[in-house]
Amino acid sequence: MADEGLTKEQKLEIARAFILSAPPGEVNDVVQDVSTLVGADAGLQEKLPTILQEYNENNNVVLKGADGASVVISKAGMVEPNKYKDPVGGKLVTVDHTAGEITATEPLQPVDAAAEESRGLIQAAMNKYVAENVSAGSVCVHAASASSFHVALVTTKLNPRNLWNGRWRSTWEVTVGGAGSGEITGQVVAEVHYYEEGNVQLNAQKTAKTPLSFNDPPSFAAAVVKAVKEAEAELQTFLEDSYRSMSDTSFKALRRKMPLTQTKFQWHKLTAYSLAQELTHK
Repeated sequence: MADEGLTKEQKLEIARAFILSAPPGEVNDVVQDVSTLVGADAGLQEKLPTILQEYNENNNVVLKGADGASVVISKAGMVEPNKYKDPVGGKLVTVDHTAGEITATEPLQPVDAAAEESRGLIQAAMNKYVAENVSAGSVCVHAASASSFHVALVTTKLNPRNLWNGRWRSTWEVTVGGAGSGEITGQVVAEVHYYEEGNVQLNAQKTAKTPLSFNDPPSFAAAVVKAVKEAEAELQTFLEDSYRSMSDTSFKALRRKMPLTQTKFQWHKLTAYSLAQELTHK
């Protein structure tokens, strides 16, 4: 990077912004390019674990261990900067953010029984929703208390062979306000990067805030899933409607209305044109 009077701190902030906006499955490539861009004197390598920790937590990144177990990384599960709770597996995992893997596990200490009962019901209901609606999805529910829960959902599709990657994720905060009432707030994000001879990115978001009404713990879990399902369906419907309208508006505006000859092509005579071309070549 040309110096242009930038301080070390400014270079680091630029590098951090690039890395945090890295498309799904491409963060290592971005780190490599940005390291070259800012130069060795910027001190990026020292800050890299912290930046990648932020990236993993922001994007509900799923990390795996040597035993094949996977954990959804989120701020709600963090005990220390490199240690996270895995309530699904009943473990506390140590994470290497730079390598992107789980390096060690240990038993997770028991939590409040009432909180764990509700957390387990929400987890089971969300597992069913993901299995039925989210291809290759992962979900983790954390309990901060018997009246406060965090839901992190994610699925990632990586297809570098065809030069595209994508991720669908949603994050939710669930609170119980009183007997039979509560609220869920969160965000659904869809990210796609297509990079064949170009750089096209989609980043669509939807925020939602929904009151909850329930009679018992099972209906509480069902209400949480219903709110998540409705919000995610709304974003999917919005994207589908946008694509349909694009073909009739945005994309059509990019096309040339008439060919250079200013004569409309007679599509119904295409077979005759092809035959004439064949005969000409013989």
